[in-house]
Amino acid sequence: MTSQISEPYKIGDGYKAMLQFQSTNVNENQQILNDQNSKNKLTLSDKLKNWSIQGFENHNIRDELNRIMSTSEIFKSNELDITKEANRVLVLKQVLEITRGIFEKGLIQITDLRDDPSKILAFIDIVSQFDDPSLMTKLIVNNFLFGAAVFNLGTDRHHKLLPDIQSGRLLGCFAMTELGHGSNVRSLETTATYDPKTDEFIIQTPYRTSTKWWIGNAAHAQIASVFARLIMDDGKDHEVHCFLVPIRKSNGFDLLPGVKIGDVGAKFGLHGVDNGWIQFDKVRIPSSNLLDRFGSVENGVYSSPIKNPSRRFANILAQMITGRITISFGSTRTLKSGIIIATRYACKRLQFGPTSTSPEIPILSYPTHQLAIMPMIASTYAFDAIKIYLGKRFQERTDEAEIHVLASGLKAITSQFTTVSLVELRKLCGGHGYAGYSRLGKILSSIDVGRTFEGDNTLLLQQVAKDLLTQFKKEYSGNKFTGTLKYLGKNTSLLLSGMNPITTMRSDDTHLLSFQFLLDCMEFRSSKLLIQSAQTVSKNYKKTKESFTAWNQSLEILIHLAKAHTETIILQKFIEKVQIEKDLELSSILKKLCQLYGLYIIREDFEFFRNSNYLKKGKAKAIIKLIGQLCSDLSQQAMVLVKGFGNEEYMINSALGMEEGDLYENICKQVGGPFTKDNYIQSKL
Repeated sequence: MTSQISEPYKIGDGYKAMLQFQSTNVNENQQILNDQNSKNKLTLSDKLKNWSIQGFENHNIRDELNRIMSTSEIFKSNELDITKEANRVLVLKQVLEITRGIFEKGLIQITDLRDDPSKILAFIDIVSQFDDPSLMTKLIVNNFLFGAAVFNLGTDRHHKLLPDIQSGRLLGCFAMTELGHGSNVRSLETTATYDPKTDEFIIQTPYRTSTKWWIGNAAHAQIASVFARLIMDDGKDHEVHCFLVPIRKSNGFDLLPGVKIGDVGAKFGLHGVDNGWIQFDKVRIPSSNLLDRFGSVENGVYSSPIKNPSRRFANILAQMITGRITISFGSTRTLKSGIIIATRYACKRLQFGPTSTSPEIPILSYPTHQLAIMPMIASTYAFDAIKIYLGKRFQERTDEAEIHVLASGLKAITSQFTTVSLVELRKLCGGHGYAGYSRLGKILSSIDVGRTFEGDNTLLLQQVAKDLLTQFKKEYSGNKFTGTLKYLGKNTSLLLSGMNPITTMRSDDTHLLSFQFLLDCMEFRSSKLLIQSAQTVSKNYKKTKESFTAWNQSLEILIHLAKAHTETIILQKFIEKVQIEKDLELSSILKKLCQLYGLYIIREDFEFFRNSNYLKKGKAKAIIKLIGQLCSDLSQQAMVLVKGFGNEEYMINSALGMEEGDLYENICKQVGGPFTKDNYIQSKL
């Protein structure tokens, strides 16, 4: 769909009071180049856009979302100038507009988590571009956290609620996190005690630290999916299960008896999300409100298809994997927004020239700028490649363990990279990047929490490392590495045999740019770290005789291992996508991006490669030189590459990032008017 590009933002009052000037023209040659790019390179941008959404195109969903969000007035409000409460009401209206326009019409169902996840990924890909990330967060909370809990953890009697949930007629919240426990879900303190006399559960907040905390949708939800300890009347604690607990009357405002809810207070960002705290005081619910796929109570007796409590708990949490996948997709799309803004600004912003009288040049012409932005662009396309693979695996569901490890690692990598990159992108836009009209501050303040919710990144990387060590143990007890871990079997065997993995001292461009060299480097690093991690944990266990302490003392190398493995898989899948691409123009540019990504990741971990004696000094210098050359080369097509991200132009909403128009004209449209009397000490007037 080609959307009509409407006025991207509300024009500030000050613009009318300013002197009016003609638009500033860039130099003639630059204008000719821009014209040529717009005519000759548009097809490449379209190809890149189509490539990046393979497997989750679903154009009917994308088109309808774009129609709703580009035409409805409630998506055009400037929430910078409204109160927190008004912002929350605005976002609620936006949520209802989308749930009724998309879900109620049947374009997407919550059951597509199982039936067709590509629809949900397409949905996230569009909504995550919106100016206020509060919208996507609130939609995910209602439909893909609360709704997913009902679908994945409940049974047929609970699934009857799904149509009302997804259409917004029944708003819910996902009450897992507590004041005293976030990451350690297994130690949650809220209790659900079974009363055999009434066949009910009594939901209770026994301690202050048991208070449900950071609960999104807390102001608007009528019902909560509450994670609590299931305790039978004999006192037996069957650990954490999920319960449906009504919290408000049908009017959506009045609280039910025994329920207390409040606002958690000011936040960094996401001001349109009603995060709150919830406490329960002897709140009774029917036993049928237990989401009983993995544990049920019938005739006063608890039973579960999974007898081992640890395995049962793992299965309950595994059903929440959708949240991590949506963060990976949403973070990458948000990263694209930031890069588009900074790149377009860098192409239009002119500073300095060869002499004091020479024409000034775009700041993207400077190597320092290229070295900062171009690896981000390359990394973004690498994330697209792994997203395509993850989306496909999520759709097939043939190896849940592989999906869990990959989704956990990718969520940690993408959310961290996005947040750190946005800080740098703000700096690259100078003072204008700090202004509200850049949009970068709003994006950064809202996306940063992605490193925490749906699993703290450090803990997710530990999960990846733990799985790798488990597979490593199996490999040498007869069971072989499978799926994306196959490469580890080959390389760990090589390293354990004492063979030197270095087969050449070459440092020529052909060798360093070859996919084989890039893969060899990455796979060597992961395999070496896997062996070292196993040895480190074993050594620490022999010293301490405590597995918990031994693991904690090994965390530095374990986190390194998890990052290295995830980055290896990203590069693997990027290379595979490039190698099967038949369009020569597309494959040529993707190949350069892939080469830059691989070399960039290697350079980021030069310490490991040098300490492992894998890269000699001359080879490291050659890599640094090649990175600079690739950045310079690719920067000539920077505008095409960010256009290829496929972001909807009407949702860029940044004075610095508009594709059309004069940069300074766009900025001036955002300024305020003359200072009012409210800016002054009244007694002085």
